[in-house]
Amino acid sequence: MAFFLLFFCVSGLIMNHRDIVSGFEVSRKVLPPDYRIRNYNNGIIKGTVSMPEDSVLLFGNSGVWKSDRGLRNMRDFNAGLPDGVDNRNVRNMVRTHHGVLYCATQSGLYRHDGKKWTYVDLPDNEGRVSDVTLMPDSAGVVALSRSDVYVLDFRRNAEEFVKMPLKQAAGREKKVTLFKTVWNLHSGRLFGLPGVLFVDCMAVVIIFLCITGVVIFVLPYSIRRTMAAKVKSKAGSLKWNVKWHSRVGYWTIGITLIIAATGMCLRPPLMVPLVLCKTAPVPGTSLDSENPWYDCLRAIRWDSLHERWLLSTSEGFLSVDRYFAEAPHTFGSAVMPPVSPMGVNVFEQIAPGKWLIGSFSGMYVWEMNTGKVHDYFTGEAYLKKKPGPPITDNLVAGYSSHLKDEGIVVFDYYKGTEGLPPMPSVLAEQPMSLWNVAQEVHTGRIYNVIFGPVSVLYVFLAGLAFLFVLISGFKLVRRRRKR
Repeated sequence: MAFFLLFFCVSGLIMNHRDIVSGFEVSRKVLPPDYRIRNYNNGIIKGTVSMPEDSVLLFGNSGVWKSDRGLRNMRDFNAGLPDGVDNRNVRNMVRTHHGVLYCATQSGLYRHDGKKWTYVDLPDNEGRVSDVTLMPDSAGVVALSRSDVYVLDFRRNAEEFVKMPLKQAAGREKKVTLFKTVWNLHSGRLFGLPGVLFVDCMAVVIIFLCITGVVIFVLPYSIRRTMAAKVKSKAGSLKWNVKWHSRVGYWTIGITLIIAATGMCLRPPLMVPLVLCKTAPVPGTSLDSENPWYDCLRAIRWDSLHERWLLSTSEGFLSVDRYFAEAPHTFGSAVMPPVSPMGVNVFEQIAPGKWLIGSFSGMYVWEMNTGKVHDYFTGEAYLKKKPGPPITDNLVAGYSSHLKDEGIVVFDYYKGTEGLPPMPSVLAEQPMSLWNVAQEVHTGRIYNVIFGPVSVLYVFLAGLAFLFVLISGFKLVRRRRKR
């Protein structure tokens, strides 16, 4: 268990400080084969923007690239963006009628001045930027963080974005999923920076328990095979490790049990009921925000049929007026396309009232005016059903209508796409961010090559084993103390 727990702790420390490690990268050559970029997979392309002179910009989780439509001449277009692929993870990009480019990235909103990208300040924004889109008739630009809407109105000759607070939707209660509460408790973010630092300290404690526990397990075997002259030194070392392993483990048992239990709840099978259960946010914590849409917003587009904004949120789709003055409207009991908890990756209006919605839950055509939804790949009608796995066989990671003369290109996260020219080596050689590698380790997905399908239950099974080690160790120490 010590081997796996050490990886849990180190990866957790990295994940808790994304801003600090965002500039660090890992070559995909040292990672399992599933993480190699082949056939435009692994989210290397999320979308495209058409440019003059038959060129196109491609964007995804490794930044922006410029090429001809035949993808034969791929050039780097990341000048001005921060170092590190994690900072260059582009969620969306738009081009105004004046030819100005805007892109929403993991590290913020950027504008291209013709030579390089420049950072655009969004008032009071402390989170990542989820999306960017154009206002109707290219009258301005709308940026979306995970909690707020920002508008740059060209008609008013505005030079800076203005925050447009979203009102609470009628009949909507201020609740969060139990999964989000447990997630924030596990990382310490539920209590802000002090909570994060406290959990970091507990990770160091668990590392200490792992190392001393291994020493206590191994050293007695070594002592039995050691010459008498050296036994005293090793016995003293064993005594020290037993003493501090027991003391530290005994006095931190409550917190380590909570960390183990909450970690188990963040992966199948325990995560499913937590996702379905909603509760009021814990008072006084980071989730108890005055903003009714705190950490809920994911994407935004203009609905030309109803002349309103269509918002994708962690709770489904919303509709709001052009100037964000009214409270958003929900779609009630209407059938809507399913969206993975990881968020929407394709959000395109292909005709008035007709939308293409793609995520790790698949891709669907949504006819808003008739209320019909059908699967893009099979054509079968989608009906509301009991909640199931959050992902499907079609993990839609991106979309483009600029790479073929007719039709569209869909990018699957694992399989990539077919029908395009061979992928340029400059894309295949893109590294993976250290934060994402840590996430793959922490969730157990990196062990697919070892455990296969069972790796889905890796965190749950490892959590059970960790709980057993903690409880049995506590009982042994308690028994010795009573004696």
